[in-house]
Amino acid sequence: MTHIRLPRPKNPRTTTGALAAAGALLACAGFAAPAVADTTARSFDVLQLNLCHSGAADCYTGDDTAVRSGISTVQQRRPDVVTLNEVCAHDITTMTRQTGYHAEFAPAGRRDGGPYQCTDGRGDYGVAILTHPDLGAPSGAVTERTYTAQDGGTEQRVMLCAPFSAISACTTHLSADAPEVAGEQCRELMGAAGAAGRPAVVGGDFNLSHGGTPDVQDCVPDGWFRKGDGSVQHVFAAADFRFERTENLPIDGTDHPGLLVELAR
Repeated sequence: MTHIRLPRPKNPRTTTGALAAAGALLACAGFAAPAVADTTARSFDVLQLNLCHSGAADCYTGDDTAVRSGISTVQQRRPDVVTLNEVCAHDITTMTRQTGYHAEFAPAGRRDGGPYQCTDGRGDYGVAILTHPDLGAPSGAVTERTYTAQDGGTEQRVMLCAPFSAISACTTHLSADAPEVAGEQCRELMGAAGAAGRPAVVGGDFNLSHGGTPDVQDCVPDGWFRKGDGSVQHVFAAADFRFERTENLPIDGTDHPGLLVELAR
């Protein structure tokens, strides 16, 4: 697809610009300006969305309300990475066209074979990662993996990880029916994310909560941290990132808020 470079309403958190301006004044006065190290700390935002759009769940509204609301949020907030759950292949085509973001999509499997389908002919059902045009296309092999542990239901849960030149990103939607299985899936996912060999972020609907049994915090690897929406959506980040703040955003047409986690790197 053609990538469109779009403006970003985010300012680097740095004093470098002021120091450079002072150096320019010194140069005009005939003094040699000292070298200024680039200590820029750039913002890096992750948006987690569960759009409940398979058509099979009770939260489905029967239309594209959630997709349109998700697109509007991406356009307004311009996150670096969007992790998406309970979406259809058709939804991702629409979202990339209207946001200019790059997309990777992984369909969930069926226990009896083949990809899981959305209703009304809207294509495969699964998880996706959208990335801001500034990150470019993936710089290595994209991982789509069915988890070893499954809960015996029709849907076979999957992970999706994509490496980019500076970072890697993963997403997933874990078992809703068996918390212990979700815990095993979470540990398998974080093992894959930690092996990426570059700063990584992970977002998804884990169907695990902090303080629950098992506790989602139990699958946070050493050197990582986790931030959540107060329920089952979480964003994990490696220590290469610094946490700034979280915000739950209203998303129409789904039973989950958007979880925006603001980081810096």
